[in-house]
This record gives sequence, C-alpha cells and structure tokens, in this order.
Amino acid sequence: MVNPIPGGTAFDFGAAAQVPVSQRDQTTTSVASVKQPAGVEPVADTVKLSPGAQVRLLKTQGQTVGEIAISTALSAEAVNSYLGITQALPAPSQK
Repeated sequence: MVNPIPGGTAFDFGAAAQVPVSQRDQTTTSVASVKQPAGVEPVADTVKLSPGAQVRLLKTQGQTVGEIAISTALSAEAVNSYLGITQALPAPSQK
C-alpha cells in the first residue's frame, strides 16, 4: 500500500531524475575539462597491500591456496595462516 506524502513537491517525487539530457549537459562539468595548473603533472595513486590483505583478496577472487602461494611467493603454510586455515592434527597412535 502506498501512502502519499502530504505537502510534497514535484522535486520530492523524483523530478530531478527527469531533467532533459540537453539541460544536464549544460550543468555538468567533466573532469577532463578541468585544466591543471602549468607545470603540475598528475600523480597516480598507488596502494600496497600487506601480504595478509593480498592473500585474502586473491582468495575472494577464486584462487586456490597453491595459486596464491605461487603468485605471492609465500609458502602454503603462510597462505593458510593468513586465511585462518588450520591443519588437522593427526590422531594419536594407539599402541
């Protein structure tokens, strides 16, 4: 059931989303049109992930422990440790 909002205007009900394309083009400024000051070179941002974060990212992307170990140059034990995977201990032998 939809209840109308009393006292609302056309803007409240999404009129802004219905602005004609020609008006939108006149009001928006693209990033490419903004000029850099002379002598200033844009700097690319970089992010360096910790080994643990890199392992978790690769795992969420579907890589196996072996693939992650190879691509990160870590041991399988280290990869398992970062992922919280523990090896099952062998059952004690009964004599």
